[in-house]
Amino acid sequence: MRTMRQLFSGLRLRLVLLVLLAAIPAVVLTLHIARQDRQHQTAALRQRSQDLIQLADRKEDELIAGTRQLLRAVAESSQVLSGRRDDCTRLLRSLFADYPRYANLGVIKTNGDVLASAVPLVAPVNLGDRVFFQSALSTREMSIGDYQVGRITGKASFNIGYPAQDPFGLVQAVVFAAVDLDWINKSDYALEKLLPEGCTWTKIDGNGTILLRYPAPEKSLIGEPLEEKSLVKAFLARKNGVLEMTDSKGVRVLYDFASTRSALVAGDVISILSVPRNVLFAEPDRMMARNLASVGIVAGLVLAIGWIGARYLVLRPIQALVSFTARLGAGDHSARAGTALPRAQNELRQLMQAFDHMAEALQQRETERQEAEGKLTQSRQRLQALSRRLVEVQETERRHLARELHDEIGQALTATELNLQALLESPCLGTQAPRLRETLQVVAHVQEQVHDLSLNLRPSMLDDLGLEPALRWLTNRQASLAGLHADVRAEPMDQRLDPRIETECFRVAQEALTNVVKHAKAHVVTVELSQNDEQLHLSVRDDGVGFDLARVREQAMLGARLGLLSMEERAALAGGGLQYHAAPGQGTEVHAWFPLKWAHPAVLVSTL
Repeated sequence: MRTMRQLFSGLRLRLVLLVLLAAIPAVVLTLHIARQDRQHQTAALRQRSQDLIQLADRKEDELIAGTRQLLRAVAESSQVLSGRRDDCTRLLRSLFADYPRYANLGVIKTNGDVLASAVPLVAPVNLGDRVFFQSALSTREMSIGDYQVGRITGKASFNIGYPAQDPFGLVQAVVFAAVDLDWINKSDYALEKLLPEGCTWTKIDGNGTILLRYPAPEKSLIGEPLEEKSLVKAFLARKNGVLEMTDSKGVRVLYDFASTRSALVAGDVISILSVPRNVLFAEPDRMMARNLASVGIVAGLVLAIGWIGARYLVLRPIQALVSFTARLGAGDHSARAGTALPRAQNELRQLMQAFDHMAEALQQRETERQEAEGKLTQSRQRLQALSRRLVEVQETERRHLARELHDEIGQALTATELNLQALLESPCLGTQAPRLRETLQVVAHVQEQVHDLSLNLRPSMLDDLGLEPALRWLTNRQASLAGLHADVRAEPMDQRLDPRIETECFRVAQEALTNVVKHAKAHVVTVELSQNDEQLHLSVRDDGVGFDLARVREQAMLGARLGLLSMEERAALAGGGLQYHAAPGQGTEVHAWFPLKWAHPAVLVSTL
């Protein structure tokens, strides 16, 4: 009993307890980090939900704009204005084959009877009671109807109508397009790519009817009511937020929902991004378990080492001091503490003084060096901040011009092409037909040039789908134009990176591929994209003639071959770097790396 009491009250045990207490902050920090990781995952889920809503809204706007262009061209065609059923049917069926997004295209008389339909009519159909038809007649503008099951197609869809008016402004008919919700639910690759793994994205109307669901299940749920009735009530009551509830299978699920306006359906719709809790927090829980295990292992090792080391590093010197004091107290004046604990106070004092003098000299020199370097550093940082801003402005202008070319000019050319095609079918052209065909070819050529120019300025795929699909498209496109064999090796990204990081990486790859096409005389080009916990890596290799790196860099410094400096500057501005591996006759490799997050130089910008 006495031995146990001495053991638990001894200095060694207290030292061991001190080691254990030192491990408590690590455990608390691990739990805190796990909590923050869960918060970050929840915030990322909310951000991804907003990204999905914005992308869906943009897709809806593009669909509506494209449908408007198509319906306007059809409404102004001679076939529709003449009211000839057979001519209208041929026109609609020729267009219907090129637009799988529509369940049907048709023409309705002013009394509601269907004059022509791309989908064959089994019996006469009257659509006079449809909201879109009545609105198009009364407003003489494009109108959008509610969700419905088509009387002609039997498919879940919504109709868009457009009035066909004669030169005097009188409505002769209403042309319509039935947008197939099942096709939209299965065909939108951009939305599916943006959807996190294990998540489900659903859009319902105010009645709880499912309009869209990604990923699409084997059995279509379009038009079916949402299974969880209590969820629908909560969504409609709160409009937006995050809920955690147990579903019908007993699984805890997080729902991020938001009420928004939709261009496709009258009234508000609710977008719902749902994910099981164990899926969303799988990585934070895994990291927490691993960190706690690491802390436990380290604490155990420290405990064992401390238990053994305490005897030699602490207990033996103390026991020697106790023995010395005991002998001295017993009257043994020959005892000396130095025999157990050698002291060298004079040497230590001199060494400390020498270190103090050296530290003072080094501190003075460091102060002078820091002052000189701080003149240089501020100038370099100001220049770097300005360069970053210039690159951001350039990419913004490229994006704006590319969208203007694609959305405005591209759609206008498409409408012009449709009108010219419709005009070619007119029997009254006579000798003007060859010239009109030549004009149609010119319009098609200009449309291709506008498309290529828009892609060269900034491909929309980079903004919509992200770096990996855009890099695959760019490599295959450049290789196809130059007759190269392309090999793209890209690891799937867990989530979208900062758009500026994606842009800089894409531009470096674009410049590297351009150099391969222009100068390398290569047969094979290989592009690799990978990431680790801290960096994104890009590699572009070819089997071409290579080059003398020193000579080319010297030419670049004199104003020629600026592509090398451009790639290095872009990588450096993003907080990364770039290396070349090249030699004459041995091919070339461009290796660039970037941080996973964009560093904002807020302090530097404020000083400009």
